Amino acid sequence: MGRLFFLTALITAYSFGAEGHGDMHSPGALIWKGLNILAFLGIVYYFGRKPISEAFEKFYNSIISSLVNAERELISAKEELIKAKEELEKAKKKAEEYKTLAQETAQTERNRIIEHAKEVSERIKEKAKETIEIELNRAKKELALYGIQKAEEVAREMLSKEFKKAEVQKKYIEAQLKLLEEKNA
Repeated sequence: MGRLFFLTALITAYSFGAEGHGDMHSPGALIWKGLNILAFLGIVYYFGRKPISEAFEKFYNSIISSLVNAERELISAKEELIKAKEELEKAKKKAEEYKTLAQETAQTERNRIIEHAKEVSERIKEKAKETIEIELNRAKKELALYGIQKAEEVAREMLSKEFKKAEVQKKYIEAQLKLLEEKNA
């Protein structure tokens, strides 16, 4: 590559040097310029054909390689996008399943809590009935005892009043004597 540059510079300098010695538009000068240019192009072609061809080949290959890599990346990206969409759909389905499961679990738990509350309520009612019955029976007994006591008091007062009468005392003594005679007989 260095030789090519050197030769190109030498020929260019020679051709410019030839221009400075005469009329620029004379037919001989034009022919000389044309020959210089053809010689220059011939030398560039001869010495530069292979490096330039290789440079263009490398450039072409790098473009092709870049395009192939870009196409591969595009295909890979499309595949990843498809996979990501599938994963998104799976995630949406799972989320919906979890939501449904959570709702079912919440409903089941709600029903269980309501059932438990009903059971507790029934137990409380039964306990209340038992307590009321026990208290009612106790109140009845107390009332009966109170009634018996009051009846006894009233009976004693009545008997006391009646025993103050001489007739009643006489009848009582006669009834007691009769009972004693029956026991002894």
